[in-house]
Amino acid sequence: MGRRITSAPRKVEVFPPFKLIPKKITLIPHNMVQVMSEGGPQPQSSIHFSVTNSSVAEVNQLGQVTARTVGTTTIQGAIRVVSEDTGGVTVFSQDQVELEVVQLKAVRIHVPATRLITGTEMPVFVVGLNNMLTPFSFSNANPELRFQWSVSKRDVLDLLPRHMKVSIQLQSDNNVAMVVHTNSAGRTSIKVMVRCLNASAGQFEGNVTELSDEVQILVFDKLSLFSPSFSTEQILMSTNSQLKLYTNREGAAFVSFQILQCYPNSSVLEEHDQGVLRAGPITGIAVLEVTSLELFGVNQTIITGIQVAPISYLRINISPKIYTAGGMPLATFPLGMSFTITVEFYNSIGEKFHAQNAQLHLSVNRDDLLLIRPANKNHTYNAQAVNRGVTLLTVQDERHPGVADYIPVPVEPAIKPDLSKPVAVGDVICFSSPLVNQEGASGMWRISPSDMLDVDSVSGAALVRNTGTATIYHDIPGTGKTYGEVVVNGSSNLSFQIGQKKYLTNAPDSSAFHVPIITSSGRETLRGPCSPNQLRAITNRLLPESYLTCGVGFSNTVLDVSAGEVFIVQSGFNIQEGRRDLLPLHALGFTLVMIFQFQMQALIHLFCFESCLEFRSLCLKALLEKLFFC
Repeated sequence: MGRRITSAPRKVEVFPPFKLIPKKITLIPHNMVQVMSEGGPQPQSSIHFSVTNSSVAEVNQLGQVTARTVGTTTIQGAIRVVSEDTGGVTVFSQDQVELEVVQLKAVRIHVPATRLITGTEMPVFVVGLNNMLTPFSFSNANPELRFQWSVSKRDVLDLLPRHMKVSIQLQSDNNVAMVVHTNSAGRTSIKVMVRCLNASAGQFEGNVTELSDEVQILVFDKLSLFSPSFSTEQILMSTNSQLKLYTNREGAAFVSFQILQCYPNSSVLEEHDQGVLRAGPITGIAVLEVTSLELFGVNQTIITGIQVAPISYLRINISPKIYTAGGMPLATFPLGMSFTITVEFYNSIGEKFHAQNAQLHLSVNRDDLLLIRPANKNHTYNAQAVNRGVTLLTVQDERHPGVADYIPVPVEPAIKPDLSKPVAVGDVICFSSPLVNQEGASGMWRISPSDMLDVDSVSGAALVRNTGTATIYHDIPGTGKTYGEVVVNGSSNLSFQIGQKKYLTNAPDSSAFHVPIITSSGRETLRGPCSPNQLRAITNRLLPESYLTCGVGFSNTVLDVSAGEVFIVQSGFNIQEGRRDLLPLHALGFTLVMIFQFQMQALIHLFCFESCLEFRSLCLKALLEKLFFC
């Protein structure tokens, strides 16, 4: 009878091919873009990136490619795994991307339409001479390019920043895209000047420092009836789209819809059952009749036009509006803030579609700064700013690649002061943020982990308690939150300074002697500026002086009197100067040496002057050690 031998079970995974996206990249020198991936085994192992010609470009392990010099090279990405049997590294799957680095020879303004009706908006952005030179190719360069826009006749149209509706005013190096807002009928031109800050970087062909382009726009009035007053508003649908119709009489009356037979254009609508309009592939105009049969015997009828047209361009909108104290716009999106990205569609004269059929593709030049996911509405995305930097975002119709829009999204902390340098234990920080909600109310402050800083939740004043890294949050009710990072080093270095008063005296009504103490974070331990509410919180709640333990004593053990019988000493925090002082140090006599304790012991020598009147014999005894003169 034979024996059955079975092998150990092995897991088998069938996965889609590993791909790098996009397949070809064109960059100017010193511009960066990130290579994305899809497919491969799940969960995906780490991807090892490499470049065949490191003199042309370099790539890090996040897939971020930075162009160096003009030329061509290949970016390779491979999924590597460790073999369970041998422990060796095996390449599971790999793919590559072709990279071409070129100089920018010329720029042009991408204008979806040159004839627009009044009261509409259209996005414009800078591109190169061919379709491969998109804003991804040059808008993230270092040294950066500067984009300066102008319009010849401002009464005809305005050039507005892309994020003006959310109160973000971009800097010139991020203004690769703008919005045209038409005001009145007329002809005008828009111009862009692109400047290179460093000609030696080789970003422009011929070592020039400026490139420009100019296009003309014709603005005309929309048709309307003056007498009688009547709106010519019509329903605008793209080809192969559908639209559900609603009226204000739903449930209160019997509502019916009918397409009037207006040959030859009635065929643009294939169906209209139960209030749903379905447009076909043919462009044209139809007429819709809507009738309401009221329960009390009155009939109402409205007639409106339906136009089926192709999509000429799309526009990215960001909401909601960001409110600031004083109404001043921000230069960047606040770190940590969430916002909504909505895509709108327009025809060839700037009219917005009520229904459209588009298959959108959203992509970014790097995926480590924004978290983006689809929302619960069509053509809408939710995004959150998670890291500081600039992300270039594009949305395009996959069926019509030329229908696209680009916007930059710069992100920086909206919390002051700038804490790029570490702070020290015992420092006091007055946090502030310009962000408020729609009613003008500021938010609440909190810290994570909570034992790092003691923060006053209302005012934002904080006292640093422990070393490490913490995150400070500013929660704005009904709006969102922003945050920043705080790095805390220990106060291992303490130093003392003599204030303006350089003598001790026990004369009647004499002022206290102050000894300023400097921590390792610098001369000022108070980071501000501070509001009156924050100053009150520092004085009444945080009590930073309680973290400073002070003492005084004589170094000469021959003396028969203790320092405690001579001096009254206590710690204090000088808000005006932002330093911890021994406040006050009342002189009942004088001393030669004082000892202070705050995480360590330090020694300071004070000189006696002729104003020392009492205990002169005690001072003379000290001369034996040749320390000080009195």
